[in-house]
Amino acid sequence: MSPELYDPAEHRPLAGPPWSEDAARTAIAAITDDAIASYRGPHRLWPNHPADLDDDPADRIFRCIYLGAAGMAWGLDRLAGAGLADRWPAIDELATVLPGDYRADPELTELETGTPPPPPSLLFGESGILIACEAITANDGPDRQDELAATIATNARNETRELCWGSPGTMIAAEAMWRRTGDPRWRELWRDSALWLIEQWEDPVWVQDMYGDSSRYVGAGHGFASNASVLLSGLDLLGEEGDDLAERIITTTAGLAQRDGPLAQWPALADAEIERRPVQWCHGAPGIVTALASAPADWRIDGLLAAGAELTWRAGPLCKGVGLCHGTAGNAYALLALHHRTGDERWLERARAFAMDAAADVTAWRARHGQGRFTLFTGDLGVALLLADCLEDRARTRSSFPFLDHPLG
Repeated sequence: MSPELYDPAEHRPLAGPPWSEDAARTAIAAITDDAIASYRGPHRLWPNHPADLDDDPADRIFRCIYLGAAGMAWGLDRLAGAGLADRWPAIDELATVLPGDYRADPELTELETGTPPPPPSLLFGESGILIACEAITANDGPDRQDELAATIATNARNETRELCWGSPGTMIAAEAMWRRTGDPRWRELWRDSALWLIEQWEDPVWVQDMYGDSSRYVGAGHGFASNASVLLSGLDLLGEEGDDLAERIITTTAGLAQRDGPLAQWPALADAEIERRPVQWCHGAPGIVTALASAPADWRIDGLLAAGAELTWRAGPLCKGVGLCHGTAGNAYALLALHHRTGDERWLERARAFAMDAAADVTAWRARHGQGRFTLFTGDLGVALLLADCLEDRARTRSSFPFLDHPLG
């Protein structure tokens, strides 16, 4: 395999036991039991993991989807709804207090991510917390929905122009509410952000004004792929304004691809000549595959997605961890997405192999650090959701990346 497409030092050989449904269910139970046992109440929440803190104090409280309690509550609720865990008795109380506690003490205010700081973003801000609480305790009154609508409107012109902080993320919340309720305000909120986002699309990809810099990210975490996925998901809401949008997305995806025989990779940045070639959800082939798997059938995109998934498989599990964002679980979702797109059982088998590897890695990391990693996007719960989606009764019917696809179910 071409070393120019990825860095072998960032990966390791596949490990973990063979796939079995019993083993998967046992691993799901171990992760959920550890999360519930480690919960410290609705205001202290979960202990942070050293790998998630950077320069933050160990006792910093996170409530957001990506790193915090809202993501944990959403994931635990999703597993209970699938019949894979008992419904956690404390979850309703947590969903009730999270929005107000976040507003009283917002996190990540020091980062340059739009106005106001922090913006009410999906993964790091208020809108994600509100949509997670809506998923957990639906029909809890109009006030929360009004608050959610206000956050989406506030974020419609966020100049990060990406998923984590910007309007593509809050568009996910608007579309989910439109699909659930049919209330036209959600459709109009989605369209308002979408039309601005399309207008802002420069060649080849959007510019992200973020963290004090301007960049042109390609991948699913901060860049082109996630923006394209959000627009594709709502094409029916655009009408004639969406004409030729899918073609432009496919053409851009093909133009940015780097090919080596049966393999494909995408750069982290559209305008960098020499850089890392990460193979993970947030940057690189796995995120392109998961984001673009819903694109219309086309020989160009079909071949590229298969080649990107092949690179993901051959590169192997990631050394840096198990999580959805930049770990083995996120890469496995690329293999699952291709299974659902093609019906090829080989991709399901490979996703399951990655899932069992990630489950074993969760156990190893817990033993090494003396605690679990209690986040949705970087931690253990993403592995539990992956294992659930690999089970026989779900693998045939679902193809959804946690929270970003169908956050309301």
